[in-house]
Amino acid sequence: MTLIDERGRIAGRFNVVDAAAACVLLLLVPLGIGAYVLFRTPTPTLTRVVPATLIEGPDQRLEIDGANLRPFMRVSFDTVPAKSFLLGSTKYALVDVPDLKPGAYDVVLYDYMREVARLPRAVTVAPMATDVELEVTGAFKAPPETFVSQVKAGDKFPTAAHPIAEVVAVGGAGPGDLRLRVGDDTITVPLSRRDLAATLLVRCATVRAADGIARCLVPAGDRQVVVAPDALLTLDTPDGAVLFQMVTARAPKPPAGRNR
Repeated sequence: MTLIDERGRIAGRFNVVDAAAACVLLLLVPLGIGAYVLFRTPTPTLTRVVPATLIEGPDQRLEIDGANLRPFMRVSFDTVPAKSFLLGSTKYALVDVPDLKPGAYDVVLYDYMREVARLPRAVTVAPMATDVELEVTGAFKAPPETFVSQVKAGDKFPTAAHPIAEVVAVGGAGPGDLRLRVGDDTITVPLSRRDLAATLLVRCATVRAADGIARCLVPAGDRQVVVAPDALLTLDTPDGAVLFQMVTARAPKPPAGRNR
């Protein structure tokens, strides 16, 4: 008996062409699976949001961390869309937060119109406690000359409608320096421009930390600043952003004529 007969069949059963086509198909299946695994677009994921707690207020920014992030994605807080999605790498992006009311929000990641990842209740917006005020002494660090010539008691920053700090008193100009914390030590770095001493009335929100101590936090863009000696507060002014370094903080003095 011949192996291949006159009709091209092997052992009288299989056609040579059909057998070759079957072998090619068997080879193409694993190749196709491998190509799909190798070249498919990986699924984006979210792992955390920094910071996870914001104080109610405008113009805040946070960082979302994850994997396989790509340009042209967007983020929403529940159903409220973020103002922007600034990709830093495939592992993180910066997001400008919309004006949100106090509460807990899911962070939702979209690829075009399709939801691809979600972190349930990942961001908490705490109410701004406007009844907490501290009188803070310190100095504006190397402020612009136009700011020095115009600032006065009663000025409010960033705006009169939504003030974070109000100028109580303005002192004199003095040698410029900046105090920096290095480990457990504090060092003083001289500045070429002069500082302007001042006392501010700062509005802050009290937050109880994990150690049980209540701290007063001031919203500053994408983060919060703890009211404490040597802390730096960035204030938006008509002359641009100006740094104020705190020295001491105390409860404000009651108005004249009010009983303690």
